[in-house]
Amino acid sequence: QDVLEGAGFDAYEVSNHARGAGARSRHNLIYWRGGDYLGVGPGAHGRVTTGGARWATLTPKRVGDYIAGVRSSGRGPAERTRLTALEAAQERLLMGLRTVEGVALAELAALAIDPESIRALREAGLIETPPDRLVATAAGRTVLDRIIVELARGAG
Repeated sequence: QDVLEGAGFDAYEVSNHARGAGARSRHNLIYWRGGDYLGVGPGAHGRVTTGGARWATLTPKRVGDYIAGVRSSGRGPAERTRLTALEAAQERLLMGLRTVEGVALAELAALAIDPESIRALREAGLIETPPDRLVATAAGRTVLDRIIVELARGAG
């Protein structure tokens, strides 16, 4: 972190740095912000929101199976699984806290996060709670697994 910051790179995600917001990976930000993306190719996964539901997609891992699907239907076959509200919230917590922008608390409602957990993590300097958001601090991003376990403790 010190070396990259000294060279003018800002940390915008746990393992990503850029010289200014314009140089950030737009591709990866889609994942971290909970956006929709298609999984194309053998073993690819995707996330699509449609009809008020969040769907996980997964294509066959074996190249031959994928190609056979393309030949028979004209497109790559994919399993679709509807994510529950809890699963979608868990995914948002895992991905959103990786970034310096964090995640909106409304997207985590299904987790029923204990306010005491938030208070304790905030007092430890591991998270911040700007209006309607949950953000891991620089120190918190170094122990993100611990934070996620603590925040998701009461869920499902």
